Amino acid sequence: MTALHHPIDHLIFALLLLFPLVELRWTWPRYLARLAANVPNARLNFYRAILLEEWIAVAALIAYWAWMRRPWSALLLIPSTPMRFAGGMTVVVVLCALLMLQKKAILARPEVMQKVRKKLAYSEPLLPHTGAERRRFHAVSFTAGVCEEALFRGFLLWYFAAWAGVWPAAVLSAIVFGLGHVYLGVRQIPNTAIIGLVMAALAILSGSLWPAMLLHAAIDWNSGELGFLTLNAPEAPAS
Repeated sequence: MTALHHPIDHLIFALLLLFPLVELRWTWPRYLARLAANVPNARLNFYRAILLEEWIAVAALIAYWAWMRRPWSALLLIPSTPMRFAGGMTVVVVLCALLMLQKKAILARPEVMQKVRKKLAYSEPLLPHTGAERRRFHAVSFTAGVCEEALFRGFLLWYFAAWAGVWPAAVLSAIVFGLGHVYLGVRQIPNTAIIGLVMAALAILSGSLWPAMLLHAAIDWNSGELGFLTLNAPEAPAS
């Protein structure tokens, strides 16, 4: 993963640090204001903006990488060995199965659903509320899995590992990933950073981004489904 950095690499890193601040100070408050004002399709339009922003960012990264004639393995887009890749995918399958079991257990108990609804209150503006929003959120989940892993694990692992080593790079990339979700509240930074560290470890140990992409998309998809179902569930009767 070692390589000399080009000035554009530093620019990409700077943008990954700057964008969350723009989101915190500009994009997110205005989106919340549109929701509060009941602007039609506010959530759908916000989802569409996420899709466009993330795919454009990754398309630009891929084009830049090709222009620099760098190996795709540096972004972990090519699996290192079949055994390591298979091991990573096995971990993902197990974790996805656990997510499904967890969701099934939650949905089977209305009182638990109410507790989950309260825990998800911080992210309620992001969660789908209607069928149309639910379908578009599926696309957002897939997009986050692919694009955010390419940026925060693929590029940032390479960027930091060039001078800090692989595992310190995992920690640093996780911190940046956590900061990238500051708009959800300062308390969510460490929680998101831990998830980022898990994704980085999965990418490093499997030698590929694909298991982390799949797990990331599955986690977001599951969160969206839980959010939609709990938000639309009837209130549990008072005991």
